[in-house]
Amino acid sequence: MNSRINGGTALYGVIGYPISHSLSPEIHNTIFDLCRENRIYLPVSIPPQGLKDSIAMLRNSFKGFNVTIPHKETIMEYLDDIEEKALWYGAVNTVKVDNGKMTGYNTDGYGFTRSLQEEGITLKGKRILLIGAGGAARIAAHEILLQGGILTIANRSDDRAYKLKEVLEINLKAENIEVLSLDQVEANFDCIINATPLGMSSWEGEMPVREEALRNAPWIFDMVYNPYETKLLKLGKMHGCGVKNGFSMLFYQAIKAQEIWTGKTLMEDEQRLLYKEIEDYFVGKMNWKIGE
Repeated sequence: MNSRINGGTALYGVIGYPISHSLSPEIHNTIFDLCRENRIYLPVSIPPQGLKDSIAMLRNSFKGFNVTIPHKETIMEYLDDIEEKALWYGAVNTVKVDNGKMTGYNTDGYGFTRSLQEEGITLKGKRILLIGAGGAARIAAHEILLQGGILTIANRSDDRAYKLKEVLEINLKAENIEVLSLDQVEANFDCIINATPLGMSSWEGEMPVREEALRNAPWIFDMVYNPYETKLLKLGKMHGCGVKNGFSMLFYQAIKAQEIWTGKTLMEDEQRLLYKEIEDYFVGKMNWKIGE
């Protein structure tokens, strides 16, 4: 991180509550340092009841900021403009501040699709199983359909899955979206995507779907990135599936946020060097274990 801050230092950050767990400050400050930018990125703890009183500070002091739980939806009422995709998703995770005007974006969809593209995974005409019906699943579902994927939603609560189906039909005029209960899922998908927290934190070691469903799936994508290799991915590898965790999604949504804030696009080779450096750092810092 830059050791000297001066009057010209541009201020960025992430707002949320709690915020101490966020990896975003280290990712974005690494990018600023490697690009030799006079910018700094800070974690800003704002409890739910404190958001309204913090808007003036954010509008006048920051050039941009990320938004995480619990503010991704509530921040929207304070913004001057919101991109269409963020409206579809019903959530904002990135705000650009330009002369006091705050514009909201959601870069998670970009991070999701870019992660798949880096592995050469195409969704057009493919049978995609999406596990979950919350905020992350809503983003993934829109992107799957926009890329021409054939979508099946499986969730613990059928009601939430059908509500997501309805949102997709309204926003994208989508048709032929299938909804299954988790115990109905069989091994007939080209790609399985976990958009639930199962596998992380207090759910570590749990599976979002039965192991039988993994057989013959060419790819499994788990949005969880800590642990680096969830039980879902371990078993997927045992069944010969290609596997991908959520770290790349986290990284590429950050890259997109940087482009929105600065107007600069990093070259592909620069992005790959940054990815490797940041991934190696976090693997060591968080004792992530790869391939065990």
